[in-house]
Amino acid sequence: MAKWKCLNKVIYKRTVRSWLIILFVLPGIPFVVVTLGLMIFTYFPWPPTFHVEQPAVSSRTEELIILIHGKDDNPNTWPNAFAEDLAQKVLTDTQQAVTVNWYVYSTNLFRSANNARRIGHQLGESLADNKQLKKVHLIAHSAGSFMAYGFCETLKEISPDLFVQTTYLDPLGPYSGFQWDYGTEHFGSCADISDAYIDISDNVPGSNVPVKNTHTFDVSALRMLDKAYQGTAHMWPIQYYRKAVLSGQLPFWAPGEDVIKEFPTKHHTILGVKD
Repeated sequence: MAKWKCLNKVIYKRTVRSWLIILFVLPGIPFVVVTLGLMIFTYFPWPPTFHVEQPAVSSRTEELIILIHGKDDNPNTWPNAFAEDLAQKVLTDTQQAVTVNWYVYSTNLFRSANNARRIGHQLGESLADNKQLKKVHLIAHSAGSFMAYGFCETLKEISPDLFVQTTYLDPLGPYSGFQWDYGTEHFGSCADISDAYIDISDNVPGSNVPVKNTHTFDVSALRMLDKAYQGTAHMWPIQYYRKAVLSGQLPFWAPGEDVIKEFPTKHHTILGVKD
């Protein structure tokens, strides 16, 4: 009788253990495998190099403005037209505006931020060879913000005395889909000065909150006041920034000490709302 009781206990324990494995362990295996797969896919450095054309820089250029599009976009979306307007209406003989076309590496949701940063590193190394440059101004939208950050990291590492300004237009926050607040916490950290423009109605993660290491301008209310604008909240900061620069109304285009004092880093300003 005692043997039967002992055998029943063993069977019972094994049965309970088996059901626990079936109910709780086995369903979790696909989740773990998928998660690990996505992490490897996201962070594995592939391709080793990117076939992205390095913008041609004139030998007389002392200040270079680099315009970078976001996920699934290309230079024709807005950077090319903005660069042309800058050349015709704003820039001097020693300034130059160029664009970067990284469309083919921007289409994947999980790799776009990682790709953008690594492209910034790659192009930044080449750009640093232009020893005549005194200032580089990186203007990026959405996932392209990671490219601006990568550019900045490399340029400041190779040429610490080069003045780098980064401008983030509705920047994407998650890094490769996992580090949710990476952009919000890191953008602007390597630059000499940095500004950001956001629309809080946008639902792209990170693009609707102040960016820590910049002075962030909330331009949401101005979109509501612009009756002619028919685009999305995510694209609105581009429209605002472009109009403000071309009309000479943007303090941070060439900020002096008075502007930096009025709009300090790690603060934000809401535009278009009356006190």
